[in-house]
Amino acid sequence: MRSRSPLLALALLASACSAAGAEGSAPTAAPSFAPAPSPAPLPPLLGHGAYIAASIQRKIIVFGDPDTASADFVLDTRNPFGQRTPLLVVGAERDPEGRPWYEVSLPIRPNGSTGWMRGYELRISKADDRVVVDLSDRTLERFHAGRRMDEFSVAVGSPDSPTTTGTFFVWAHVPQPSPYGPYGVYALGLSGFSDTYTDWAGSNGRIAIHGTADPGDRGQRLSHGCVRVYNPDMETLTDLPMGTPVVIRR
Repeated sequence: MRSRSPLLALALLASACSAAGAEGSAPTAAPSFAPAPSPAPLPPLLGHGAYIAASIQRKIIVFGDPDTASADFVLDTRNPFGQRTPLLVVGAERDPEGRPWYEVSLPIRPNGSTGWMRGYELRISKADDRVVVDLSDRTLERFHAGRRMDEFSVAVGSPDSPTTTGTFFVWAHVPQPSPYGPYGVYALGLSGFSDTYTDWAGSNGRIAIHGTADPGDRGQRLSHGCVRVYNPDMETLTDLPMGTPVVIRR
């Protein structure tokens, strides 16, 4: 048998290697990029329960809308008795940059007025106490951390000057010079106003929870719109913190 020439054998070997290389190589893949991870959601601004907002300055700007940041007016957070008044928080949201804003109940007319404030100007805390006044039962209940601590029979507004319903907050602490005066031993001024009186006894119609020396007032409908609490019972309410929510319902 005639042998192949060395040159022919070399050519066949090169051809085989070339074919094997072509069959075994993988096609070049286009580069791929993993999608950027979504930003982690921001934590909620408020949890369960009621919250109050205390301004870090005496005066604070009130805005009508956090989206447009249009300033409405400047609120003095000190009441006429020189006390700094926290405000009841009724809502919260973040602006497009993620900055917190809080909607608060305002202690001005008309009842139910609210405004928005910038979060960095506020200290937010949870309200542990709550007061509920039931006008039908003529009772006042005090709660602390969700637990009912006290229940008293109280006097409420007369048919001609009914007690205003709604959710308000403690706006002022006013000790009284005499337990036998018209406001008893103590008065808690509220953020709300009478729907009947706009100027009564120099108070521009602001409603209050206050004492009375007459035990016969309990369970009656005879006040000018305030909630009258018998003095011994009222003394247990004098430590209610400023900003405490007060719900008055029928």
